[in-house]
Amino acid sequence: MDNGRETIRQRLEDELAHVTFSGHDRVLEQTHPPTLRARLAALWNKELEISLGTLGAAAAVLTTGVLLFYAPQITIKEQQSIQIQERRELIETGGNTYWKDLYEQAVKQHEN
Repeated sequence: MDNGRETIRQRLEDELAHVTFSGHDRVLEQTHPPTLRARLAALWNKELEISLGTLGAAAAVLTTGVLLFYAPQITIKEQQSIQIQERRELIETGGNTYWKDLYEQAVKQHEN
């Protein structure tokens, strides 16, 4: 009985010798998906090629955006400080010069 099985097995192997299975990696990926850690490691180890022109354009866009965002705020702050200084008065007391509002605050604190 074993001899008959061996013969059939040998004949089957001979007939299928030229047939090979090439989808081994694909089947393993479907049956055993990579873990999150393995996917992150693969992403981290990936080589990227970024052209100098693309990098320069991205830096220019970023710099322009930052300047457009912060420049109006700087000028508004400067304008506010100039307006505050324009409203202030200088007074001379006891041979010294003071801002009037600061002098009045100091006098009030001293009186209390």
